[in-house]
Amino acid sequence: MATKPDVLLAEVAQAWRNLIRKPAFLLLAAGTLALGIATTAAVFSLLDQALLRPLPFAQADRLVTAGMKQDGDSNIGAPALYQRLQGAQGVAALGLVSAQPRSANLSGEGVAVVGTLLSADRGFLDTLALPMAVGRNFNAQEDRVDGVPAVILSHAFWMTRYGGNPAIAGQTLRVEGKPMTVVGVLPERFAWPQRFDLLAPMQLAADSSNTGTNEYIVARLNDGVAVSAFADQVDARIRAALPALRGQIGEDGFRYLQQQSYDARPLIGLYTGASGSTLWLFFGAALCVLLIAAINLTNLMVLRSIARSHDMAVRAAMGAPALRLALPALAEGALVGLLGSAIGMLLAWLGLRLLGGLVPPEWLRGADVGFTAMGAVFALVAGAAVALLAAGLSVWRGRYAQLGRELVGGGRTGWSRAASRLGRVLVIAQTTVAVVLLIGAALFARSVLALASVPMGFQSASVATFSLSPVRESHPDLRAVEDLSRRLSERLQQLPGVERVAVSTNLPTGSQLNLPATLADGQTVSPQYRPVSPGFDQVFGIPVVSGRGLTAQDSAGAEPVCVVSAAFARQYLGAQPIGAVVRSLADADGALLAMRVVGVVGDVRQFGPDQPAPPVIYVPLAQMPPAIWTLLRDFAPLRFALRVRGEPGAFEAGIRAAVAEVESTQPIAEVLPMAAVVAATTSTQKLNLLLVGVFAAMALLLACVGLYAVMAVAVAARQHEFGIRAALGAPPRRLLRLVLKEAALQVAIGSLIGVAIAVSLSQVLQRFLFGVGAADPLAIGAVLLALSLAGLAASLPPALRAARVHPMRVLHAD
Repeated sequence: MATKPDVLLAEVAQAWRNLIRKPAFLLLAAGTLALGIATTAAVFSLLDQALLRPLPFAQADRLVTAGMKQDGDSNIGAPALYQRLQGAQGVAALGLVSAQPRSANLSGEGVAVVGTLLSADRGFLDTLALPMAVGRNFNAQEDRVDGVPAVILSHAFWMTRYGGNPAIAGQTLRVEGKPMTVVGVLPERFAWPQRFDLLAPMQLAADSSNTGTNEYIVARLNDGVAVSAFADQVDARIRAALPALRGQIGEDGFRYLQQQSYDARPLIGLYTGASGSTLWLFFGAALCVLLIAAINLTNLMVLRSIARSHDMAVRAAMGAPALRLALPALAEGALVGLLGSAIGMLLAWLGLRLLGGLVPPEWLRGADVGFTAMGAVFALVAGAAVALLAAGLSVWRGRYAQLGRELVGGGRTGWSRAASRLGRVLVIAQTTVAVVLLIGAALFARSVLALASVPMGFQSASVATFSLSPVRESHPDLRAVEDLSRRLSERLQQLPGVERVAVSTNLPTGSQLNLPATLADGQTVSPQYRPVSPGFDQVFGIPVVSGRGLTAQDSAGAEPVCVVSAAFARQYLGAQPIGAVVRSLADADGALLAMRVVGVVGDVRQFGPDQPAPPVIYVPLAQMPPAIWTLLRDFAPLRFALRVRGEPGAFEAGIRAAVAEVESTQPIAEVLPMAAVVAATTSTQKLNLLLVGVFAAMALLLACVGLYAVMAVAVAARQHEFGIRAALGAPPRRLLRLVLKEAALQVAIGSLIGVAIAVSLSQVLQRFLFGVGAADPLAIGAVLLALSLAGLAASLPPALRAARVHPMRVLHAD
């Protein structure tokens, strides 16, 4: 006969009341689940923002990028390639946008600031087909060579700078001292891999032969056009167009472009390339924590069922149907799931707030880290599923209960043995998972330590830095820029505590700039190119290996000279680098400037400690060809570096005051200690260590709690056995060893399985590591030692209780 719904509801209510009367158990079970839910829900929110959420454009699956193949899931384009794809079959719209935003000085209403500007042609927004929040897209008059100055604001810049003023369209904003009319505001849901404040028209010539790959070509395909088919068309059209460009780009450029491959990729690849594999690694680690929490919760629910076994036996003997027998456990599981999910969501929200700026913005499409609605849904579904599964397993184990012996009060032995076997299996399982996570955390820690021990080739301590993009209106050419840098350097040198000031287009790490150079034998190479002021090597402590450094005598009218790095000398100049001649670009048309090498300096790891030192050419800032500065100024703001006595961060106010005194309308940005710039080069590895380390610590804690619970129950269930052993003469230390041996065996089995799994995953982990193998013996040994000590600490209290059992008391109770 079917059970009435009101009876079932009453059964659920009664189960909840019984569980609430046991607040310690409820909080322990819900807290255990919450730890697993918090980790997975937080990482799932990051995955949702970075990888799972569809792009905020209509029919985003039809959007692709086209151009030269790059590593990963993206490609890169150029104006000349873009022009050759116009009119391609199956393309509904085509647009061009710069690959990197550039710094721009902004003034108008309020204080002058340094903003970021992205260039795009009018086809870019037409291709994305996203309606504007205010105003319109660029028109043909604005997006042509020497067109009407115009700009579109990002939604965030509009809100912070103009308070969301709906009448912004038509107002004027000065960009690099040049008035530009605001014609529109991007919608709030617009997302791009790089954050920017302004969108400016690219004003591209219709017959451009520029093959510099610094842009993305974005296309919207017609319905029914496959990305692979369009990719073949891209490769064919570009290759067919290369011979016509041969005269403009030269033989070297022609050969280079011929050697490349061209294709089309889904636009989503621009967003996911930097974050995909790392976030999936985090999610896998978080799932390991959730698995351990699920194992612990299952153990707790089984123990709860043991406490209810007599009541269940009575119900079964009276003919209660299976649903009535299972309902109390399932109802308790549902309550634990709801409470655990709620606590887990709160912890995930707090964790993401604390994580804050540690996650690179390019991982999250330029958005801020936050707990998403999909993360909340995941938390609720996962929490309910895990809790109900644990409750269901405890019900399933109940079929082993010996009902007749339960009713006469003598038979918990079979039930206890079955539960004990399950408990041992659960301890081994969670130990296995904990070992995998702990080995991962140990490897990341070793990797970060290895990175920290790598010499960067320069001194970052006691160096303050800032960037400055000279306002074009007041500093239109290189001579004016040199004058500004000289006057500002002299004023900064007068600040108390400043020992030396130097200027460059790049710091020794954290940014890069390469230009082609021609050697004496005609070979063309592409080293890092560093225009620097005298004393740059002294500010950063870069040693002069041979010859001399650059001095004030290396002025604009003097003989063109350069200093090269040791890597450049080794690779290109042989045993006698001093006096060699290196030719670098002198203008955009390919003319070369011959420079005599006067010195060799030490190598610097420009791309971070995990990358080799590249070859570098240092040229006097005063001798840099004006045409090269015109080419570089959009991408390479001046970087000032000050060697100081004391804490570099304490000089920010003095730096800003000195700049305002020399040039009141000149804003500056990125006022940072050089040590912070260096630290940023290992930020990804440190983030990996932080997250996996937190997950591993939680896994170890949960594993210890689980081991303690299982051993405590096992000792309690075997009180009669221990009493008999004690009565027969077994000393306390033998009972202590008996319990510890059993616990050690479980930990040992789980550890061996965990090490085997971790070693089998070595190929997955190796790409995230530096200077350490994925099967590093030291890391594995440290993990096994730590887990052994933790297992001993968790099993010692139950073992001591077994050793202290009083035989007469136990036998009398029996």
